[in-house]
Amino acid sequence: MIPENIAAIGILLFAAVFGGFIRRLSGFGGALIMTPLLMWVFSIPFLIPIVMCSEVFGGVLLSRQWKVHAEDRSRLCLMLFFSAVFLPLGIWLGRLIPLVALKTATSSVVLFFASYLLLQPHFRLTNSTALDGLAGGLSGLLLGACGIGGPPAALYLNSTTQAFDRTRSLLSHFVSGISLFAILAASLMGGGLEWVPYLLLAIPSYWVGLRFAQRILNSHTISDGTLKRICLGLLIANAAFNLAFLLIFK
Repeated sequence: MIPENIAAIGILLFAAVFGGFIRRLSGFGGALIMTPLLMWVFSIPFLIPIVMCSEVFGGVLLSRQWKVHAEDRSRLCLMLFFSAVFLPLGIWLGRLIPLVALKTATSSVVLFFASYLLLQPHFRLTNSTALDGLAGGLSGLLLGACGIGGPPAALYLNSTTQAFDRTRSLLSHFVSGISLFAILAASLMGGGLEWVPYLLLAIPSYWVGLRFAQRILNSHTISDGTLKRICLGLLIANAAFNLAFLLIFK
């Protein structure tokens, strides 16, 4: 039992540092890193609050730099509303799906999401109320089922004609909002509060990752484009490793 606990703590520390590092460099990806790793040692309702508290912590720090544009506030509220509606359904579906299938689906989503952004498709969408609601609902559903809610919203927002600074701010605040919903929903629907002590390890580790990434950014030795490609490459490598591990030990 003790070796299992040590292994779980080690994975948690690594996942939190790595997640904070990626989040600060690219503005997204903390949950994409942490969730596939923590699924090896924690259940979905248990790990969601740990990951989401870390994401909220990072979002609060980053919100000082990234403000939501006045025209995007109503869009943010709409996306959060639909995510809140579909989040409990996602958690319920997650209980019906085998753990191996969840792990495979989660890593596949990460692989697709990161590859999509790395390839940078040229087509663009025009944002609309319907698409805002759809992206919010899919994010809530996926977050409840797999512990990762960012990809649908990020794919949608990064595919629109909207300026990047507005997109980044809207996405960051949306992720913080659905993270709060996920913490509450997971605690009420099976996670309990046993996960709280793990925050004493996760939050400081996440902060270390944020600080390490900030030092790299302050050095100005790597361009923004290169940083983005490095982050996406790390996300792809992480997802590919998890999928390969599943195939080998299935």
